[in-house]
Amino acid sequence: MIHNFFRTRVNPPAADMLEVSWHDEAAEDAQRWAEQCQLLLHDNITGRWTDDFGSCGQNIFVANVQVPWFFAAKVWFLERLNFTYGQDLNDPNVVGHYTQMVWYSTHKVGCGFNYCEANNVTKFPYYSYVCNYCPIGNHPERFDRPYQKGVACSGCESHCKYKKLCTNGCPYADYWSNCQEMNTTWHNWLCDDETTDRFRACRATCRCENAIR
Repeated sequence: MIHNFFRTRVNPPAADMLEVSWHDEAAEDAQRWAEQCQLLLHDNITGRWTDDFGSCGQNIFVANVQVPWFFAAKVWFLERLNFTYGQDLNDPNVVGHYTQMVWYSTHKVGCGFNYCEANNVTKFPYYSYVCNYCPIGNHPERFDRPYQKGVACSGCESHCKYKKLCTNGCPYADYWSNCQEMNTTWHNWLCDDETTDRFRACRATCRCENAIR
């Protein structure tokens, strides 16, 4: 997958970079949004929602001629030239495509493509490339550290592929921000009954203790 090619090429190297694989639901959402022809406007949270991960991240690229997906992904990745690891002055509007593309805990991606005629948004036709990323990245509290720097795979030594990418991702994401706190205090109440809404909202905390997330 193209994204894995770029995820293995971050500098400094990543200790906890997960391998990404295709996600059908994310791809359906990305395709639907590409067909809306909204130029560089992102879909809303509901439109990027998946059952397993909640709202996913999104990158958009547009071009007036059709280009290979590798080119679109490379444009996103080259934002790294304006990114400094650990620097809190990194601007999400300048490097946000790059940071989402290499966000350590993202391990599912789905993409869509569409040719857009001139419309009320733009006066010229263009090609729209959209990728959705799950779980979502670009969390503000660690935006300057989209992954943990270190020897490749040192954060997942028994779950390593290509000597660069970790494979122990969690198949869920927490919907609530306080799942870990509740788990510490009320683990049984939160995690023992899988039929409850609270369990569903905190599945990652309840079921992925040893996963990268």
